[in-house]
Amino acid sequence: MKILTLLATLLFTASTIIAQDLAVTYEITMHSDDPEVQAQMGMMQGSTLKLKSKDQKSRTEMNMGGLITTTNIVDNEKGKGVLLMDGMLGKQAAKFDEEDKDEVDAEEADIEVELIDESKEILGYTCKKAIIYTEDDVELVYWYTKEIQLGNDALSKYMKKGLPGLALEFSVDEGNMNMTFTATELKTKVKETKDMFSLKIPEGYSEKTMEEISKMSGQ
Repeated sequence: MKILTLLATLLFTASTIIAQDLAVTYEITMHSDDPEVQAQMGMMQGSTLKLKSKDQKSRTEMNMGGLITTTNIVDNEKGKGVLLMDGMLGKQAAKFDEEDKDEVDAEEADIEVELIDESKEILGYTCKKAIIYTEDDVELVYWYTKEIQLGNDALSKYMKKGLPGLALEFSVDEGNMNMTFTATELKTKVKETKDMFSLKIPEGYSEKTMEEISKMSGQ
């Protein structure tokens, strides 16, 4: 769960600063040499990560094979957001603001990024390789494209993360498990629908604090 949170957070950071409309869908594939772990992963086939960004608003949805869906919605202009989780523990929600985001940024301070002179094509975009090393000695391999234009201020903030472009593929090896997120669809126009970027907690969700959500997720 911690690795999933880190992956989503790194990508989510990108989604909140892109100075244009954007919608990306990632297919999540998982593999393990351990037969027991591989069998468990079979229950998460069809997992996806969807990212939408429009103006100063963003939304990310991670669906783990129908077992649990995690949604983050952020309004940068208001400096507020909401986290929605729908899964085996029921429907849980938590609101957060810039102070909570600052705590996440502080946790990411020790991330080290190495840019690699390798390239490949994803969805028609030329992507470069980067390796991100975390304080837990976990390596994340990213393939990013510089072809997605970022605003000047946004680019400056994004470069602090060390990744000078939008990631169209990223993967992590943790112990005997590998997870890869690969972009299967990318649109540069987003048609906003009702409640797409709403910060209101939907009916049927139990409101918690971010700390309570973290404890429930085992983080």
